[in-house]
Amino acid sequence: MRLHLDGQARSDRMFAIGGGIFDMIEAQKGENPVYKCEHFQIKELVPPDLFEEYKDRQHILWQQFDVRALMTLDALRERFGSATVNNWKWGGKRTLSGWRPDNCTTGAKRSQHKRGAAFDLKFKNTSAHSVRKELFQADAQGGQFGMPCFRHITCIEDFPGMSWFHFDVRNHDVGTLGLLVVDK
Repeated sequence: MRLHLDGQARSDRMFAIGGGIFDMIEAQKGENPVYKCEHFQIKELVPPDLFEEYKDRQHILWQQFDVRALMTLDALRERFGSATVNNWKWGGKRTLSGWRPDNCTTGAKRSQHKRGAAFDLKFKNTSAHSVRKELFQADAQGGQFGMPCFRHITCIEDFPGMSWFHFDVRNHDVGTLGLLVVDK
């Protein structure tokens, strides 16, 4: 028997039972053409040249991102407060902390940033170390999937002296293998 629920009810049910990406898309079918962050503008997530090229067709820019990464970005903002990805629009130097072009030499050759599946955040009132510590505790206690801010995170970076929080949503079985931590 198939349940017939309105869009919000389907979405609520899907998240309550830990549904996946395709469930989320189905739950919101016809409601929004693409997922857009509630707490971040697209210009905060892409480099300036890309924003300028598509500023009148921003839905194309939103389509470059994995929806799980965008949802995690919003959930992290809700949990830990104000955060910055890119700040070039306000005169800052951060331009590649969200989406990166294929020819970008910043970061790894096969960086998840190039797939729209990773972000580097700097929180205003919380240290990146504190966020990682809370994630490690949730992961160790098996509670990561119950927390919206950590639910989809499969990999983080944890280098000595990191002042930012890197997360990504790569294809990695956290349930079996645990959180992937890149530390060099």
